[in-house]
Amino acid sequence: MKRLLLAAAVLAASLVAAAAATADNDKKDGFKTAAPAMLIGVAPGSTTEAIISTGDMVGGYRFESIPDGIALQRHDNNRVEAYVNHETSLVPFPFPAQTPPPPASPTEANAQNDFENAQVSLLTLNGTAGVLDGRLVVTSAENYQRFCSSFLATKAAGFNRPILLTNEEGIDWVKRSGKPWPTTIGAADSRQIGVVVAVDARTGKSNPIWGMGRHNHENSLAVPGYGHPVVLSGDDSFVNNPAQSQVYSYIADSANDVMNDRGELYAFVSDVPGKDDYFDFAPGDSTSIHGHFELVPKDIATGRRPDGTDLMSGDKSYPPPPLAGWQRDAATGVPIDGPQWVLEHWGDEHTEDEPAFQFVRIEDMAYDRRPGMQNVVYLVDSGRGTAGASEPGRSTNGRVWKMVLDENDPKKVLSLSIFIEGDDQPVKTPTEIHQPDNIESTPQGLLITEDPGSSQQFQPTDANATTARLMRHTFATGVLDVAARVDQSLDENTGSPGVPSDKDATPVPGLLGAWESSGVIDASPYFGLGAFLVTVQASTYWIEKALTTNDDFPPFGMPDYTHKRNAGQLVLLRLPGWGSTSTVDD
Repeated sequence: MKRLLLAAAVLAASLVAAAAATADNDKKDGFKTAAPAMLIGVAPGSTTEAIISTGDMVGGYRFESIPDGIALQRHDNNRVEAYVNHETSLVPFPFPAQTPPPPASPTEANAQNDFENAQVSLLTLNGTAGVLDGRLVVTSAENYQRFCSSFLATKAAGFNRPILLTNEEGIDWVKRSGKPWPTTIGAADSRQIGVVVAVDARTGKSNPIWGMGRHNHENSLAVPGYGHPVVLSGDDSFVNNPAQSQVYSYIADSANDVMNDRGELYAFVSDVPGKDDYFDFAPGDSTSIHGHFELVPKDIATGRRPDGTDLMSGDKSYPPPPLAGWQRDAATGVPIDGPQWVLEHWGDEHTEDEPAFQFVRIEDMAYDRRPGMQNVVYLVDSGRGTAGASEPGRSTNGRVWKMVLDENDPKKVLSLSIFIEGDDQPVKTPTEIHQPDNIESTPQGLLITEDPGSSQQFQPTDANATTARLMRHTFATGVLDVAARVDQSLDENTGSPGVPSDKDATPVPGLLGAWESSGVIDASPYFGLGAFLVTVQASTYWIEKALTTNDDFPPFGMPDYTHKRNAGQLVLLRLPGWGSTSTVDD
């Protein structure tokens, strides 16, 4: 039995704020949010404009929380369609595990989830990025969790029609339908998350692509130039000591084969003995290695038994996951067995020569947009964010890797090297990137968002205090600087006109860096040279909350977790001299 304890005043305030933000779809200019921009331009001449914020209504559509990955396509000469992921989940995070010794009782601070499962919004924008319409193309009822980055694969990458690739970032077990959580690891009516979902942009039909690998997906990148789909993805591992994040390639003959999961999965393996791990590269190491992508057995790639239930370690006579160094179930504290562990163990022990290369935490990827360089791929590795002096075996700020694929054979890796090094300085070093997250490539350079962990967050009075930033690396000069910065001034907002007040438990603003600059995409072909769309996640600013009481966990009769609707925003950034008015994706 479950009941929501939502104060009438809280609901009324939320509805008033939503009504105030409702768009008039007949207006030529389209809808723009009443909230100030949560991103500030830092680069000379840069500007930002807020487009839509969490809770804003456009007709009957509401913009949901935790906006993340963005993909764009032309609707007609005057309008643009923007796909926006929402990294929401009904699985509580965090949650106090119910194992001895007795856990802390669930509280608003330690037992939180969202109001919805993962969703994908489709916004129709006019030529000034005003919102004309909005709808969901993947809904909460489909029981996907934590959609992160996304990529719209087109003709340039061997797809005969545009296919949106969106990705679950997580390791939890959920029920396939109905209330997703809690459930039992290995239950026949449940599955482990961590799947790529492909959405046909023409028909709206979506399919889970199990064979793209059962792992913690941040993004799936379709690499152009091979005449057929070649899709890279990375394992955004939550436990990174030891390093256990891999890079995979899914290769298929056509878009139809992708949508019907008829491709093959390959894992990246180094061909250089002794160089098969993040920490085999000391800070500042200029070494370049070569390698290859090795075929993953089909059942391990899909993580499924013939009857469609999820593969477990015992099915392959593999050992169960270890007590230390592997993710544990939120409800029980037990190491999580299932498809992700099976894939991880195969990569560690059952490849032909060397184990699969172990990164720390691969987040996003982008290929080089300069002419003739699409076989060059940049891999964002958030690292561990370990405080203290930089030294071998520690990861402080993270890295961006550069992988060069053979132009004729995507299974051959000509080189892998460190492109941007953050681990040569301690955490919080102003000139270093702070745990990079998402990335966009332009002819001028790279734009990289930051997701600062606890060791990278600041008190306002700290030396070098900064919020999360949008960093840029200029190819011509090699300079890394700040393009834009997150503005956390709405935290603990008491109610500006049309802007909801902060309803989280604490009256104290979050640490600087608690809000995240997330998705970023070059929007120059649609809104003019220098235009970029960026999402911001405001994790310590809640516009709505409700307590849930049920009989799932002791103490019974008490709130088990807190539903929250975090603030967030889609922002238009203008960055003079950057971007491209044409794209190889067209």
